[in-house]
Amino acid sequence: MRTTRTTVTAAKAASVAVLLAVLTACSSGGGLPTTSSSAPTSASSVSSSGVADVSTSVAPVAAAVQVAVSVADGAVHAQVSAADGTAVAGAVAFTVDGAAAGSASVASGSASVPLPAGLAVGDHAVAAAFTPAAGALLQPAQGTAGYTVAKAASTVTAGVGKDSIRYGDSESFQITVAAPGVADLTGHVAVLDGATVVAEGDVDAAGQVRLDVYNTADPGPKTYTARYDGNAAAEASTGQFTVTTTQTNVDIVISFTDNPAPGADVVVTADVVGTPQSPSGQATISVDGTQIAAGAVNEKGIITGTASAVAAGDHTVSVTYAGDVRFEPNTASATLTVKAPVANPNAAGAAAAQAGNPCPASASACVDLANTQAWLQSGGQITYGPVSITSGAAGSRTRTGTFSVFWKDKNHKSSLFNNAPMPNSVFFDGDIAFHQGSLYDQSNGCIHLSWDASATFFSTLSVGDQVYVWGAPPY
Repeated sequence: MRTTRTTVTAAKAASVAVLLAVLTACSSGGGLPTTSSSAPTSASSVSSSGVADVSTSVAPVAAAVQVAVSVADGAVHAQVSAADGTAVAGAVAFTVDGAAAGSASVASGSASVPLPAGLAVGDHAVAAAFTPAAGALLQPAQGTAGYTVAKAASTVTAGVGKDSIRYGDSESFQITVAAPGVADLTGHVAVLDGATVVAEGDVDAAGQVRLDVYNTADPGPKTYTARYDGNAAAEASTGQFTVTTTQTNVDIVISFTDNPAPGADVVVTADVVGTPQSPSGQATISVDGTQIAAGAVNEKGIITGTASAVAAGDHTVSVTYAGDVRFEPNTASATLTVKAPVANPNAAGAAAAQAGNPCPASASACVDLANTQAWLQSGGQITYGPVSITSGAAGSRTRTGTFSVFWKDKNHKSSLFNNAPMPNSVFFDGDIAFHQGSLYDQSNGCIHLSWDASATFFSTLSVGDQVYVWGAPPY
Protein backbone atom coordinates (compact mmCIF):
# COMPACT_ATOMS: atom_id res chain seq x y z
CA MET A 1 0.00 0.00 0.00
CA ARG A 2 1.29 3.39 -0.89
CA THR A 3 0.95 6.45 1.45
CA THR A 4 0.31 9.99 0.28
CA ARG A 5 1.19 12.94 2.42
CA THR A 6 -0.77 16.17 1.96
CA THR A 7 0.24 19.57 3.51
CA VAL A 8 -2.50 22.15 4.36
CA THR A 9 -2.38 25.66 5.91
CA ALA A 10 -3.30 26.49 9.52
CA ALA A 11 -6.42 28.24 8.28
CA LYS A 12 -7.67 25.01 6.85
CA ALA A 13 -6.49 22.85 9.71
CA ALA A 14 -9.48 23.65 11.88
CA SER A 15 -11.86 22.77 9.05
CA VAL A 16 -10.10 19.52 8.60
CA ALA A 17 -10.33 18.79 12.27
CA VAL A 18 -14.04 19.57 12.32
CA LEU A 19 -14.63 17.36 9.25
CA LEU A 20 -12.79 14.51 10.89
CA ALA A 21 -14.80 14.95 14.00
CA VAL A 22 -18.05 14.84 12.06
CA LEU A 23 -16.97 11.67 10.27
CA THR A 24 -16.00 10.09 13.55
CA ALA A 25 -19.31 10.95 15.11
CA CYS A 26 -21.26 9.55 12.18
CA SER A 27 -19.32 6.33 12.19
CA SER A 28 -20.08 5.83 15.91
CA GLY A 29 -23.82 6.04 15.27
CA GLY A 30 -24.42 9.26 17.19
CA GLY A 31 -25.81 11.22 14.26
CA LEU A 32 -24.68 14.64 13.27
CA PRO A 33 -22.77 16.52 16.02
CA THR A 34 -24.00 19.68 17.68
CA THR A 35 -22.07 22.95 17.75
CA SER A 36 -19.47 21.48 20.05
CA SER A 37 -16.29 20.14 18.50
CA SER A 38 -13.40 18.04 19.57
CA ALA A 39 -9.70 18.26 19.01
CA PRO A 40 -8.13 16.79 15.95
CA THR A 41 -7.81 12.98 15.93
CA SER A 42 -4.60 11.13 15.57
CA ALA A 43 -5.22 11.15 11.87
CA SER A 44 -4.18 14.79 11.87
CA SER A 45 -2.10 17.16 13.89
CA VAL A 46 -1.32 20.85 13.87
CA SER A 47 2.23 21.84 14.15
CA SER A 48 3.48 24.76 16.12
CA SER A 49 3.87 26.56 12.91
CA GLY A 50 0.13 26.38 12.28
CA VAL A 51 0.33 23.71 9.53
CA ALA A 52 -1.59 20.44 9.86
CA ASP A 53 -0.20 17.10 8.61
CA VAL A 54 -2.84 14.64 7.23
CA SER A 55 -1.91 10.97 6.22
CA THR A 56 -4.34 8.76 4.04
CA SER A 57 -4.10 5.13 2.63
CA VAL A 58 -5.04 4.56 -1.21
CA ALA A 59 -5.48 1.01 -2.87
CA PRO A 60 -3.39 0.48 -6.13
CA VAL A 61 -5.20 0.11 -9.57
CA ALA A 62 -4.35 -3.12 -11.67
CA ALA A 63 -3.04 -2.35 -15.15
CA ALA A 64 -5.13 -3.27 -18.21
CA VAL A 65 -3.75 -6.09 -20.42
CA GLN A 66 -4.09 -6.69 -24.15
CA VAL A 67 -3.96 -10.20 -25.76
CA ALA A 68 -3.29 -10.47 -29.49
CA VAL A 69 -3.94 -13.97 -30.95
CA SER A 70 -2.44 -15.36 -34.16
CA VAL A 71 -1.88 -18.75 -35.86
CA ALA A 72 1.37 -19.43 -37.65
CA ASP A 73 3.82 -22.28 -38.28
CA GLY A 74 1.43 -24.90 -36.92
CA ALA A 75 0.97 -23.17 -33.56
CA VAL A 76 -1.42 -20.76 -31.80
CA HIS A 77 0.37 -17.68 -30.43
CA ALA A 78 -0.72 -15.10 -27.86
CA GLN A 79 1.15 -11.77 -27.55
CA VAL A 80 0.40 -10.37 -24.06
CA SER A 81 1.20 -6.77 -23.04
CA ALA A 82 0.22 -4.35 -20.20
CA ALA A 83 -1.12 -0.92 -21.06
CA ASP A 84 1.24 0.80 -18.64
CA GLY A 85 4.27 -1.19 -19.72
CA THR A 86 4.36 -3.39 -16.65
CA ALA A 87 6.19 -6.67 -17.22
CA VAL A 88 3.67 -9.44 -17.84
CA ALA A 89 3.69 -12.67 -15.88
CA GLY A 90 1.01 -15.32 -15.92
CA ALA A 91 -0.45 -18.09 -18.06
CA VAL A 92 -2.55 -18.29 -21.21
CA ALA A 93 -5.21 -20.98 -21.82
CA PHE A 94 -6.03 -21.61 -25.48
CA THR A 95 -9.22 -22.97 -27.10
CA VAL A 96 -10.08 -23.81 -30.71
CA ASP A 97 -13.77 -23.87 -31.52
CA GLY A 98 -14.44 -23.87 -27.77
CA ALA A 99 -12.37 -26.97 -27.08
CA ALA A 100 -9.27 -26.76 -24.91
CA ALA A 101 -6.12 -26.68 -26.96
CA GLY A 102 -3.54 -26.39 -24.15
CA SER A 103 -1.98 -23.71 -21.99
CA ALA A 104 1.43 -22.07 -21.63
CA SER A 105 3.21 -19.61 -19.41
CA VAL A 106 3.94 -16.16 -20.73
CA ALA A 107 7.61 -15.66 -21.50
CA SER A 108 8.96 -12.43 -22.93
CA GLY A 109 5.40 -11.30 -23.53
CA SER A 110 4.24 -14.34 -25.52
CA ALA A 111 2.81 -17.84 -25.11
CA SER A 112 2.25 -20.59 -27.69
CA VAL A 113 0.76 -24.08 -28.02
CA PRO A 114 0.68 -26.42 -31.03
CA LEU A 115 -2.35 -26.11 -33.28
CA PRO A 116 -4.57 -29.19 -32.77
CA ALA A 117 -4.05 -31.82 -35.47
CA GLY A 118 -6.80 -32.88 -37.80
CA LEU A 119 -8.76 -29.67 -37.98
CA ALA A 120 -11.42 -29.89 -40.66
CA VAL A 121 -11.25 -27.72 -43.73
CA GLY A 122 -13.08 -24.44 -43.07
CA ASP A 123 -13.19 -21.55 -40.56
CA HIS A 124 -12.28 -21.99 -36.88
CA ALA A 125 -12.49 -19.69 -33.81
CA VAL A 126 -9.27 -19.42 -31.77
CA ALA A 127 -9.28 -17.85 -28.27
CA ALA A 128 -6.64 -17.12 -25.61
CA ALA A 129 -7.45 -16.29 -21.95
CA PHE A 130 -4.70 -14.63 -19.89
CA THR A 131 -4.58 -15.15 -16.12
CA PRO A 132 -2.05 -12.89 -14.34
CA ALA A 133 0.32 -14.27 -11.74
CA ALA A 134 -0.29 -11.14 -9.53
CA GLY A 135 -3.88 -10.02 -9.79
CA ALA A 136 -3.22 -6.79 -7.93
CA LEU A 137 -0.89 -5.56 -10.67
CA LEU A 138 -2.45 -6.90 -13.93
CA GLN A 139 -5.99 -7.51 -15.07
CA PRO A 140 -7.14 -10.81 -16.69
CA ALA A 141 -7.70 -10.49 -20.43
CA GLN A 142 -8.83 -12.40 -23.49
CA GLY A 143 -8.14 -12.31 -27.20
CA THR A 144 -9.68 -14.03 -30.22
CA ALA A 145 -8.81 -14.65 -33.84
CA GLY A 146 -10.21 -16.54 -36.80
CA TYR A 147 -8.29 -19.29 -38.57
CA THR A 148 -9.15 -20.96 -41.87
CA VAL A 149 -7.97 -24.46 -42.82
CA ALA A 150 -7.73 -24.58 -46.61
CA LYS A 151 -7.81 -27.74 -48.77
CA ALA A 152 -4.37 -29.16 -49.42
CA ALA A 153 -2.98 -28.81 -52.94
CA SER A 154 -2.84 -32.18 -54.73
CA THR A 155 -0.88 -33.67 -57.60
CA VAL A 156 -1.89 -36.58 -59.83
CA THR A 157 0.52 -38.70 -61.87
CA ALA A 158 -0.13 -41.67 -64.17
CA GLY A 159 1.59 -44.16 -66.46
CA VAL A 160 1.50 -47.73 -67.78
CA GLY A 161 4.75 -48.92 -66.24
CA LYS A 162 6.43 -49.81 -69.54
CA ASP A 163 7.95 -48.07 -72.54
CA SER A 164 5.08 -48.88 -74.90
CA ILE A 165 1.90 -50.89 -75.33
CA ARG A 166 0.55 -52.60 -78.42
CA TYR A 167 -2.49 -51.56 -80.36
CA GLY A 168 -5.46 -53.66 -79.26
CA ASP A 169 -3.89 -54.84 -76.00
CA SER A 170 -5.56 -54.59 -72.60
CA GLU A 171 -3.40 -52.63 -70.18
CA SER A 172 -3.72 -50.67 -66.93
CA PHE A 173 -3.05 -47.04 -66.09
CA GLN A 174 -1.44 -46.68 -62.64
CA ILE A 175 -2.83 -43.51 -61.02
CA THR A 176 -1.17 -41.89 -57.99
CA VAL A 177 -2.56 -38.88 -56.09
CA ALA A 178 -0.54 -37.00 -53.44
CA ALA A 179 -1.47 -34.13 -51.10
CA PRO A 180 0.80 -33.21 -48.14
CA GLY A 181 -0.86 -33.71 -44.77
CA VAL A 182 -4.00 -35.38 -46.11
CA ALA A 183 -4.59 -38.81 -44.56
CA ASP A 184 -7.49 -39.85 -46.78
CA LEU A 185 -7.22 -39.11 -50.50
CA THR A 186 -10.25 -41.14 -51.56
CA GLY A 187 -11.81 -39.59 -54.65
CA HIS A 188 -12.76 -40.01 -58.28
CA VAL A 189 -10.15 -40.05 -61.06
CA ALA A 190 -10.41 -40.27 -64.82
CA VAL A 191 -8.05 -40.58 -67.79
CA LEU A 192 -9.03 -38.47 -70.79
CA ASP A 193 -8.03 -38.43 -74.42
CA GLY A 194 -8.91 -34.83 -75.14
CA ALA A 195 -12.48 -34.56 -73.87
CA THR A 196 -13.15 -38.31 -74.10
CA VAL A 197 -12.95 -40.39 -70.93
CA VAL A 198 -11.04 -43.60 -71.69
CA ALA A 199 -10.89 -44.95 -68.12
CA GLU A 200 -12.19 -43.91 -64.71
CA GLY A 201 -12.50 -45.10 -61.13
CA ASP A 202 -11.72 -44.13 -57.52
CA VAL A 203 -8.37 -43.91 -55.75
CA ASP A 204 -8.13 -45.44 -52.30
CA ALA A 205 -7.22 -43.58 -49.12
CA ALA A 206 -3.54 -43.81 -50.07
CA GLY A 207 -4.28 -42.21 -53.45
CA GLN A 208 -3.69 -45.35 -55.57
CA VAL A 209 -5.73 -47.12 -58.26
CA ARG A 210 -5.16 -49.16 -61.44
CA LEU A 211 -7.59 -48.46 -64.27
CA ASP A 212 -7.99 -51.07 -67.01
CA VAL A 213 -8.00 -49.77 -70.58
CA TYR A 214 -8.41 -51.42 -73.99
CA ASN A 215 -5.87 -49.64 -76.16
CA THR A 216 -7.39 -48.38 -79.41
CA ALA A 217 -4.89 -45.58 -79.99
CA ASP A 218 -3.07 -45.59 -83.32
CA PRO A 219 0.65 -46.43 -83.09
CA GLY A 220 2.84 -43.54 -81.97
CA PRO A 221 2.98 -41.34 -78.84
CA LYS A 222 -0.25 -39.98 -77.38
CA THR A 223 -0.67 -37.55 -74.48
CA TYR A 224 -3.43 -38.25 -71.98
CA THR A 225 -4.75 -36.18 -69.05
CA ALA A 226 -5.19 -37.72 -65.61
CA ARG A 227 -7.83 -35.85 -63.58
CA TYR A 228 -8.41 -36.04 -59.81
CA ASP A 229 -11.70 -34.54 -58.65
CA GLY A 230 -10.50 -33.86 -55.10
CA ASN A 231 -12.37 -34.44 -51.82
CA ALA A 232 -13.19 -32.54 -48.62
CA ALA A 233 -9.53 -32.20 -47.69
CA ALA A 234 -7.68 -32.09 -51.02
CA GLU A 235 -8.02 -29.81 -54.01
CA ALA A 236 -8.71 -31.20 -57.49
CA SER A 237 -5.77 -31.48 -59.88
CA THR A 238 -4.76 -32.71 -63.32
CA GLY A 239 -1.56 -34.09 -64.81
CA GLN A 240 -0.50 -35.17 -68.26
CA PHE A 241 1.35 -38.31 -69.31
CA THR A 242 2.39 -39.84 -72.62
CA VAL A 243 1.88 -43.43 -73.77
CA THR A 244 3.50 -44.87 -76.89
CA THR A 245 1.50 -47.41 -78.90
CA THR A 246 3.17 -49.89 -81.25
CA GLN A 247 1.79 -52.05 -84.07
CA THR A 248 0.32 -55.43 -83.20
CA ASN A 249 0.38 -58.75 -85.02
CA VAL A 250 -2.29 -60.41 -87.16
CA ASP A 251 -3.37 -64.00 -87.68
CA ILE A 252 -4.00 -65.31 -91.20
CA VAL A 253 -6.61 -68.02 -91.63
CA ILE A 254 -6.52 -69.90 -94.96
CA SER A 255 -9.50 -71.87 -96.21
CA PHE A 256 -10.52 -73.39 -99.53
CA THR A 257 -13.27 -75.34 -101.23
CA ASP A 258 -14.25 -78.40 -99.20
CA ASN A 259 -13.24 -81.76 -100.58
CA PRO A 260 -12.43 -80.62 -104.13
CA ALA A 261 -12.47 -83.14 -106.94
CA PRO A 262 -9.34 -83.61 -109.07
CA GLY A 263 -9.22 -81.12 -111.94
CA ALA A 264 -11.82 -78.81 -110.34
CA ASP A 265 -11.31 -75.12 -109.64
CA VAL A 266 -10.57 -74.34 -106.00
CA VAL A 267 -11.49 -71.05 -104.29
CA VAL A 268 -8.89 -70.02 -101.72
CA THR A 269 -9.77 -67.48 -99.01
CA ALA A 270 -7.30 -65.65 -96.77
CA ASP A 271 -8.77 -63.96 -93.68
CA VAL A 272 -6.37 -61.47 -92.08
CA VAL A 273 -7.55 -61.28 -88.47
CA GLY A 274 -6.74 -58.43 -86.09
CA THR A 275 -8.48 -56.51 -83.32
CA PRO A 276 -10.06 -54.22 -82.31
CA GLN A 277 -10.49 -53.04 -85.90
CA SER A 278 -10.14 -55.14 -89.05
CA PRO A 279 -6.79 -54.85 -90.78
CA SER A 280 -6.47 -52.98 -94.06
CA GLY A 281 -3.65 -53.08 -96.61
CA GLN A 282 -2.38 -55.33 -99.39
CA ALA A 283 -2.22 -59.14 -99.55
CA THR A 284 -1.38 -61.87 -102.07
CA ILE A 285 -2.32 -65.55 -102.46
CA SER A 286 -0.21 -68.11 -104.32
CA VAL A 287 -0.72 -71.81 -105.02
CA ASP A 288 2.46 -73.76 -105.68
CA GLY A 289 4.22 -70.46 -106.35
CA THR A 290 1.64 -69.19 -108.86
CA GLN A 291 -0.08 -66.03 -107.73
CA ILE A 292 -3.87 -66.29 -107.90
CA ALA A 293 -4.82 -63.06 -106.04
CA ALA A 294 -3.25 -59.70 -105.20
CA GLY A 295 -4.78 -56.50 -103.84
CA ALA A 296 -6.32 -54.84 -100.82
CA VAL A 297 -8.19 -56.92 -98.28
CA ASN A 298 -11.83 -55.93 -97.88
CA GLU A 299 -13.42 -54.19 -94.88
CA LYS A 300 -13.38 -57.51 -93.02
CA GLY A 301 -9.72 -58.22 -93.82
CA ILE A 302 -10.48 -60.88 -96.44
CA ILE A 303 -9.04 -61.58 -99.89
CA THR A 304 -9.96 -64.49 -102.19
CA GLY A 305 -8.54 -66.12 -105.32
CA THR A 306 -9.32 -69.09 -107.55
CA ALA A 307 -6.88 -71.82 -108.50
CA SER A 308 -7.92 -73.41 -111.80
CA ALA A 309 -8.06 -77.14 -112.55
CA VAL A 310 -6.20 -78.29 -109.48
CA ALA A 311 -4.76 -81.76 -109.94
CA ALA A 312 -4.94 -84.52 -107.37
CA GLY A 313 -2.25 -84.31 -104.72
CA ASP A 314 -0.94 -81.87 -102.14
CA HIS A 315 -0.51 -78.19 -103.03
CA THR A 316 1.11 -75.37 -101.05
CA VAL A 317 -1.01 -72.27 -100.51
CA SER A 318 0.97 -69.16 -99.45
CA VAL A 319 -0.43 -65.82 -98.23
CA THR A 320 1.51 -62.60 -97.60
CA TYR A 321 0.10 -59.55 -95.83
CA ALA A 322 1.93 -56.22 -96.13
CA GLY A 323 0.59 -54.65 -92.93
CA ASP A 324 -0.89 -51.21 -92.27
CA VAL A 325 -0.50 -48.41 -89.73
CA ARG A 326 -1.86 -50.56 -86.90
CA PHE A 327 -0.87 -54.10 -87.91
CA GLU A 328 2.48 -55.72 -88.63
CA PRO A 329 3.16 -57.65 -91.86
CA ASN A 330 2.76 -61.42 -91.73
CA THR A 331 2.80 -64.57 -93.86
CA ALA A 332 1.05 -67.93 -93.61
CA SER A 333 0.83 -71.18 -95.55
CA ALA A 334 -1.42 -74.22 -95.71
CA THR A 335 -1.62 -77.49 -97.63
CA LEU A 336 -4.46 -78.00 -100.10
CA THR A 337 -5.06 -81.71 -100.67
CA VAL A 338 -7.05 -82.85 -103.66
CA LYS A 339 -7.75 -86.53 -103.23
CA ALA A 340 -7.40 -88.90 -106.15
CA PRO A 341 -10.43 -91.11 -106.62
CA VAL A 342 -10.13 -94.58 -105.14
CA ALA A 343 -11.15 -97.76 -106.87
CA ASN A 344 -14.73 -98.35 -105.93
CA PRO A 345 -15.75 -102.02 -105.64
CA ASN A 346 -19.39 -100.98 -105.62
CA ALA A 347 -19.60 -98.67 -108.62
CA ALA A 348 -23.12 -99.87 -109.43
CA GLY A 349 -24.29 -99.13 -105.91
CA ALA A 350 -22.60 -95.73 -106.09
CA ALA A 351 -24.56 -94.85 -109.21
CA ALA A 352 -27.82 -95.84 -107.55
CA ALA A 353 -27.06 -93.91 -104.37
CA GLN A 354 -25.84 -90.91 -106.34
CA ALA A 355 -29.24 -90.43 -108.00
CA GLY A 356 -30.83 -89.48 -104.68
CA ASN A 357 -27.74 -88.56 -102.67
CA PRO A 358 -28.92 -86.60 -99.60
CA CYS A 359 -25.36 -86.00 -98.36
CA PRO A 360 -24.13 -82.41 -98.77
CA ALA A 361 -21.33 -81.85 -101.27
CA SER A 362 -19.14 -80.44 -98.50
CA ALA A 363 -19.06 -83.82 -96.74
CA SER A 364 -16.26 -86.30 -97.34
CA ALA A 365 -17.93 -89.21 -95.53
CA CYS A 366 -21.65 -89.99 -95.48
CA VAL A 367 -23.49 -92.37 -93.10
CA ASP A 368 -27.03 -93.56 -93.89
CA LEU A 369 -28.19 -95.18 -90.63
CA ALA A 370 -31.57 -96.27 -91.98
CA ASN A 371 -30.04 -98.26 -94.85
CA THR A 372 -26.99 -99.36 -92.80
CA GLN A 373 -24.50 -98.07 -95.35
CA ALA A 374 -21.77 -95.43 -95.69
CA TRP A 375 -19.66 -94.01 -98.51
CA LEU A 376 -16.89 -91.54 -99.32
CA GLN A 377 -17.35 -88.70 -101.77
CA SER A 378 -15.55 -85.75 -103.34
CA GLY A 379 -17.35 -82.61 -104.42
CA GLY A 380 -20.69 -84.39 -103.88
CA GLN A 381 -19.73 -87.31 -106.11
CA ILE A 382 -19.54 -90.76 -104.53
CA THR A 383 -16.00 -92.13 -104.92
CA TYR A 384 -16.14 -95.21 -102.66
CA GLY A 385 -19.09 -97.30 -101.53
CA PRO A 386 -21.75 -97.57 -100.42
CA VAL A 387 -20.39 -100.15 -97.97
CA SER A 388 -22.20 -102.03 -95.21
CA ILE A 389 -22.03 -100.76 -91.61
CA THR A 390 -23.42 -101.40 -88.15
CA SER A 391 -24.11 -98.49 -85.80
CA GLY A 392 -25.05 -97.92 -82.18
CA ALA A 393 -27.47 -100.28 -80.44
CA ALA A 394 -30.51 -99.08 -78.49
CA GLY A 395 -29.26 -97.00 -75.58
CA SER A 396 -26.07 -96.15 -77.44
CA ARG A 397 -27.39 -94.77 -80.69
CA THR A 398 -25.01 -93.01 -83.06
CA ARG A 399 -25.82 -89.30 -83.08
CA THR A 400 -27.00 -87.67 -86.30
CA GLY A 401 -25.70 -84.37 -87.63
CA THR A 402 -22.64 -82.80 -89.20
CA PHE A 403 -19.23 -83.48 -87.64
CA SER A 404 -15.53 -83.12 -88.47
CA VAL A 405 -12.68 -85.60 -88.27
CA PHE A 406 -10.43 -84.54 -85.40
CA TRP A 407 -8.19 -87.57 -84.75
CA LYS A 408 -6.98 -90.76 -86.44
CA ASP A 409 -5.34 -93.74 -84.75
CA LYS A 410 -4.29 -96.76 -86.88
CA ASN A 411 -4.06 -99.23 -83.98
CA HIS A 412 -6.39 -97.76 -81.41
CA LYS A 413 -7.57 -99.69 -78.35
CA SER A 414 -10.66 -98.67 -76.43
CA SER A 415 -10.06 -97.04 -73.05
CA LEU A 416 -13.77 -97.50 -72.28
CA PHE A 417 -14.23 -101.17 -73.16
CA ASN A 418 -11.35 -103.19 -71.76
CA ASN A 419 -8.78 -102.25 -74.40
CA ALA A 420 -10.95 -103.70 -77.16
CA PRO A 421 -9.11 -103.30 -80.49
CA MET A 422 -10.43 -100.61 -82.85
CA PRO A 423 -8.23 -100.80 -85.99
CA ASN A 424 -8.20 -97.89 -88.44
CA SER A 425 -10.04 -95.53 -86.08
CA VAL A 426 -11.16 -92.19 -87.51
CA PHE A 427 -12.77 -90.12 -84.70
CA PHE A 428 -15.39 -87.52 -85.62
CA ASP A 429 -17.75 -87.13 -82.59
CA GLY A 430 -16.14 -87.38 -79.17
CA ASP A 431 -15.42 -91.08 -78.59
CA ILE A 432 -17.33 -92.11 -81.76
CA ALA A 433 -15.24 -93.28 -84.71
CA PHE A 434 -15.24 -95.23 -87.95
CA HIS A 435 -13.24 -98.44 -87.35
CA GLN A 436 -13.04 -102.12 -88.30
CA GLY A 437 -15.65 -104.07 -86.41
CA SER A 438 -18.41 -106.66 -86.55
CA LEU A 439 -21.01 -106.16 -89.28
CA TYR A 440 -23.43 -108.38 -87.32
CA ASP A 441 -23.18 -107.00 -83.78
CA GLN A 442 -24.39 -103.49 -83.11
CA SER A 443 -21.84 -101.11 -81.57
CA ASN A 444 -21.72 -98.78 -78.59
CA GLY A 445 -22.10 -95.84 -80.96
CA CYS A 446 -19.21 -96.25 -83.41
CA ILE A 447 -19.60 -97.05 -87.10
CA HIS A 448 -18.34 -100.57 -87.78
CA LEU A 449 -16.78 -101.22 -91.20
CA SER A 450 -15.21 -104.23 -92.87
CA TRP A 451 -11.45 -104.43 -92.78
CA ASP A 452 -11.00 -103.21 -96.36
CA ALA A 453 -13.56 -100.43 -95.97
CA SER A 454 -12.02 -99.24 -92.67
CA ALA A 455 -8.55 -99.14 -94.29
CA THR A 456 -9.92 -97.03 -97.18
CA PHE A 457 -11.77 -94.66 -94.85
CA PHE A 458 -8.61 -94.34 -92.73
CA SER A 459 -6.31 -93.56 -95.68
CA THR A 460 -8.77 -91.25 -97.44
CA LEU A 461 -10.15 -89.10 -94.63
CA SER A 462 -8.07 -86.32 -93.11
CA VAL A 463 -8.41 -84.26 -89.96
CA GLY A 464 -10.93 -81.50 -90.67
CA ASP A 465 -12.91 -83.50 -93.24
CA GLN A 466 -16.67 -83.28 -92.81
CA VAL A 467 -18.80 -86.28 -91.80
CA TYR A 468 -22.59 -86.26 -92.29
CA VAL A 469 -24.84 -88.74 -90.44
CA TRP A 470 -28.62 -89.04 -90.91
CA GLY A 471 -31.55 -91.41 -90.52
CA ALA A 472 -32.61 -93.95 -87.89
CA PRO A 473 -31.29 -97.51 -87.68
CA PRO A 474 -33.73 -100.37 -88.33
CA TYR A 475 -32.85 -102.13 -85.08
